[in-house]
Amino acid sequence: MADEIKENSAQKGNKDKNKGKKRKEPGKVRRWFKDFFSELKKVTWPTFGKVLKQTGTVLLVTVCFLLVVLAFDSLLGYLYNLLLGGLSADSVTALSTLIGGGGGLL
Repeated sequence: MADEIKENSAQKGNKDKNKGKKRKEPGKVRRWFKDFFSELKKVTWPTFGKVLKQTGTVLLVTVCFLLVVLAFDSLLGYLYNLLLGGLSADSVTALSTLIGGGGGLL
């Protein structure tokens, strides 16, 4: 009976030592690559024509947004120049004293 207790405690000690260690599985990297490529074979890839159509759509939408942003930028720049052109140095100084800001720096 005492021998069994010693044997069981020795086995528990071995289990505790091996518990923190990861066992290396042979061929784990090879299996990962094999699974990776088998999953890639299952993917349905688009045709070249479909890729060209989708690329054209993306480019068209990008150009449209570019034109819209360019139009807003030009409009706001024009309004800004009108605002600055209509203000004289005296009116800027008067506005700065009313507001209390650093408008005199302009």
